[in-house]
Amino acid sequence: MNSLYFVFLYFLLLMLIQYHGYILFLITGDYFDRYSVKRKFRNNRQSIDTLLNDRFLYYRHLSPPARNRFMARLCKVMGKVSFTGHAGLEVTEEMKICVIFAQIQLTFGMKLFFFERFRRYILYPESFYSRFFNSDLKGLTSGAGFITLSWADFQEGYLVHNDNYNLGLHEMAHALRLELETTRETGLMVQLRSDEMDRRFPEEKELAARGVPGLLREYAYVNDEEFFSVCVEYFFEVPELLKQHKPEIYGLLSRMLNQDPLNRERDYRLSSTA
Repeated sequence: MNSLYFVFLYFLLLMLIQYHGYILFLITGDYFDRYSVKRKFRNNRQSIDTLLNDRFLYYRHLSPPARNRFMARLCKVMGKVSFTGHAGLEVTEEMKICVIFAQIQLTFGMKLFFFERFRRYILYPESFYSRFFNSDLKGLTSGAGFITLSWADFQEGYLVHNDNYNLGLHEMAHALRLELETTRETGLMVQLRSDEMDRRFPEEKELAARGVPGLLREYAYVNDEEFFSVCVEYFFEVPELLKQHKPEIYGLLSRMLNQDPLNRERDYRLSSTA
């Protein structure tokens, strides 16, 4: 009997060690990162903070502790990915920081923030031609493990904060969905809510086909992947409108991403009204 008791305690301890982060999340609604800003970025910490504060409204609303967490995550990813410029574009450190910002913004409420599947970023000065699609593109997220962006269009996405267009968030949303296919870094509920977004797509597409006035732009109805990415753009760009017109979608994304863009006073923490 005693041996069974100790075996039970042993396995309980193993479970607590493996899932302690998720247990903390269930209790507090937050993941407590153990990451700090990497040494090679510490000398530039102030300049990175200034850049993010100047460029991104989302970052401006964060408290000092949340900024530290955001920057630690950003620097963690920066140390693991590579950038390549095409068509004569020279990729600067500032450009790299801005691109990774979109990834950290999308995943700021999640345990998962580094996409193991995507370690390579390709930047073009403007839209680029894709032989596969036989057309010019602004962005492309490939299952082969790279994300391609038009730098001009990426910048435009953050210049206007409420026009419903954000190329960076759009492509990072594609990357997140592909990452969910293989990662074990997220709980089951994240995947279930992602699947629930897929189930909403046919209904929303049918409403649009019947001419029912809607909020989302037409591109959202191309397929379920574009539907998800466009919804993410609206979620961050015009959260008030999305919550007003599509409260179910807003709630789903809030719970999936574990953040509420309307809760700016508390670092976008998920609120009970999301």
